[in-house]
Amino acid sequence: MNFSLSKAQFFLLLFIIQTGVVYIAFQTPLIIYSQHSAWVVFILASVIHYGLLCLFEQYYPYFYLNGFFRWVYQIYWLVLNAVLIAYMGYVLATWVLPQTPEWLVVGMIVGLSLYANLVRPETVINIGVMLIPIIFLFVIFLMLAVPDLTWSNLFPVEWHNTKLIMAGLIHSTYAFFGIEMYLIYRPFLKQDTQVKGRPLFIYQLVLFVFYMISVLFTQMFFALEEIKLIPEPIMYILKSQEVTFVKRLDIFFVYIWLSWSIVTVMIFGLSFRVLYFSKKRKHPKRSIVIYHLLLAILPLFVMQFQQIEFIKNSLHYVLLVFTFLLPIIIMCWNKWRGKRVS
Repeated sequence: MNFSLSKAQFFLLLFIIQTGVVYIAFQTPLIIYSQHSAWVVFILASVIHYGLLCLFEQYYPYFYLNGFFRWVYQIYWLVLNAVLIAYMGYVLATWVLPQTPEWLVVGMIVGLSLYANLVRPETVINIGVMLIPIIFLFVIFLMLAVPDLTWSNLFPVEWHNTKLIMAGLIHSTYAFFGIEMYLIYRPFLKQDTQVKGRPLFIYQLVLFVFYMISVLFTQMFFALEEIKLIPEPIMYILKSQEVTFVKRLDIFFVYIWLSWSIVTVMIFGLSFRVLYFSKKRKHPKRSIVIYHLLLAILPLFVMQFQQIEFIKNSLHYVLLVFTFLLPIIIMCWNKWRGKRVS
């Protein structure tokens, strides 16, 4: 595939895919496993994430995927995308559309992704621009909850509980899933575009602040015993706020979150296209349609509460492999062999 990205497009694409879908829910497992130390653990996780971005920026030319690893990542993205769609359908059924058939919700999401991925790649990339103002509305309206926050919930911090900190670090990976997309899209940046240094630090800072606010507000709004019963804490915080222009603020933001998440699904579809069409293929549109047909079928098998909970409690191990370990192994192997992305 031939297209190019500006620096702004690249970081916007990365931001959407790293925050889409999981933003309303990742705080719960992080706080459950790291308790009062959650905010400190997240700061540590963010430092690790920034170090990984710097590593990826230095060695991204060595992220060359042979035929086997291309299929590994394509299958991984297909399954992960199906899981995300199933979770989106589950959240919609829980909050706003309890009587709507599951297949209809999945069909709507997949249909939009199919349309976006049958046209030029730039369509998927640029559609995220429309999300910028509404995404940051989350932060603005979260500020309404400031009078209800209990600052003492942030303490005591258990500095010496290594097991607790490690558990929190592992579950914090939900906040940074999709970081491997940095390696996929970095070669598409326009030549002579400066990324390392200040631009990369600013991106990390924006991502950190965006997530950190949600962690702090969740931790200060709910007691530890309460957080275990609340799967989407951001939605509950918004639900508790009273405003004059809408009866339930949470429902308003569920639809914003849905739009945000659908763009994430589109970007996963684009990533599939990037890898699949890195080799010249016959009948490209037919392949995209088949991908989306699979994407429409797979979520229907995991949209029940028990399956969603099982996936949420185990997905972080999969993310550790595909977003951290495997990219590093591939880059080290290709550097040793002298194999680079052409």
